[in-house]
Formats: sequence, C-alpha cells, structure tokens
Amino acid sequence: MITLSGWLNPTRVLGLSANLFALISCCIAWTSGRGSPRQRRLAAVLAVLEAGLVVDMAFSFRSLLHDLLEDEAIAKGLYAQRAGPQIAALCLLGAAAAAGMGVAFQRLRGRTGAIVAVCGAILSLSCWCAEVISLHTADTVFYYTVDGVMLVSLCWVACALMTGLGILWDARAARAYAHWRGNSAGAPPSTLTDS
Repeated sequence: MITLSGWLNPTRVLGLSANLFALISCCIAWTSGRGSPRQRRLAAVLAVLEAGLVVDMAFSFRSLLHDLLEDEAIAKGLYAQRAGPQIAALCLLGAAAAAGMGVAFQRLRGRTGAIVAVCGAILSLSCWCAEVISLHTADTVFYYTVDGVMLVSLCWVACALMTGLGILWDARAARAYAHWRGNSAGAPPSTLTDS
C-alpha cells in the first residue's frame, strides 16, 4: 500500500503543479472568448493534452506502461537485447519531435506564443515517451535525485511553463489584435508591453 506521503513526493508535487498550471492556462485561453476559432481550438487541444499529463502524473500510467512492456520483453526472452530497439525508438522520437516543431514553426508563423506552447507540448510528450522507453543511460540522468527531487521534474516544469505561458501569450496577443481591429486606428499594440 502506498501512503499519501509516499505518493506525494517532491518530484510528483512539482510535476502535478507544473502540469496543473499548464492545464489551467490552456483552459483560460480556451474560454477567454476573444481569440479566433483556430486559436481557441489550439488551446482546447493543449488543455486535453495537459489534462492527460495531470492524470498520468497522478497515477503513473507511464510507469505502468513501461512495466507492461518490460514484462512482455522478459516473457519473450528479449529483455537482454533491449538496448538497440530502445536507442532506435529514442532516435525516432527525437526525429518526430524535431519534425513536429518544424511544422509548428511553419503553420503558426507570426504567433510566437502559440509556437512556444506547441513546442512545450511536443517536448512534454517526448519526455513522457522517453520515460516509457526507459533507456538505462537516459534513466540515470532523468532519475538523478538532488535534495529529494528527480531531474526529470525540471523537464516537466520547463515544458509545462512553455505550454502554459505560451498559450497565455497567444491568447493575450489575440485579445490585443481584436481590440486593435475594433478600434482600427493606428498600429497594433505590442503584446509584450501592453497591460
């Protein structure tokens, strides 16, 4: 039986807090009502993704999936030969993440906040997949502990901040643009210095 103190360790608290921040940010951007349908749809998709990451963080589904794959490899006698396929999977994961970010840069040109948010989401998914793949060398870095906190939690925090702050930036830019179009006098206001 896992106690609350064992379940709510510093690493999990950081991960839950970061992903909750990103989820709330996405929900705010989604429901703000001023953005274009495209902007709101992106916020909704990212909100669903962040909700999934919050649930995963709470119940460690990635660990359960890793254990299931490990048990299957042991049952088939392939566990000793896992390093090659794991390295190949990580290479494919890296290529897919790079391609996804490239597509985000092209499709979201001019929407810097949206690009940051999508790249944060892609990196979050990549980190999740890397934990499921669980190459021993990567795990050594991910699960290195400093003052009771695993380094992987810093990845979770960075990715969640990118997603949360990026989608809020995009929503703010959409509101500023809508306000400017409503007034249609002068140049559009800067989204970084406007209050």
